[in-house]
Amino acid sequence: MGKSYERHAQDPGPAAGEPIEVDVNDDVAFVAEISRLLSNTYDSIDRLEDLTRHSHGIDLSVAELNLIEVVGRGTLHTSDTITVSDIARALDIKVPSATSAVNRLVRKGYVEKCRDPRDARRVNVSLTRRGERVFRLHAVFNRHMSEEVSLGLTVPERQVLLDGIRRLEHFYAEAQRAQREELDKILAEKGGVS
Repeated sequence: MGKSYERHAQDPGPAAGEPIEVDVNDDVAFVAEISRLLSNTYDSIDRLEDLTRHSHGIDLSVAELNLIEVVGRGTLHTSDTITVSDIARALDIKVPSATSAVNRLVRKGYVEKCRDPRDARRVNVSLTRRGERVFRLHAVFNRHMSEEVSLGLTVPERQVLLDGIRRLEHFYAEAQRAQREELDKILAEKGGVS
């Protein structure tokens, strides 16, 4: 790819929201524009979520928000329950890490733990009223974002958008898995525990 790729990669492109024409037949230009758009979009989402959290007095990290989302999706308006092990699986983290995160959120007042009435060995996690408020705020943000992105799309365009986002999700999941395996391998070689 060489110089042509470097030329496109160094070009910051237009201001946010300003459309530009990209020759989709030029692989280098197309990839550079996708890279620019994804990077800008990630940064914008991150900044907007920070502003939203701060404006509502929410003292949570993105990882903690993700945990609240898992608990909310799994339990609100359903008769289902969720355990720390379920949360660990959903977030693709180890159970001790999920336990620490849940305990932190219990201390902050966003989730609570209680023994399952049918099986005393099982500890269920649920949202407190404060946790529900954050979950709903986050859900509204995500819904508005999704509605705006899909506004006016035809059915075939919707399918293309879904396919593209699914590929992106798969890429990140696989990259994360590979990084975790590499880290586990390094820690095992050093005699550490992951």
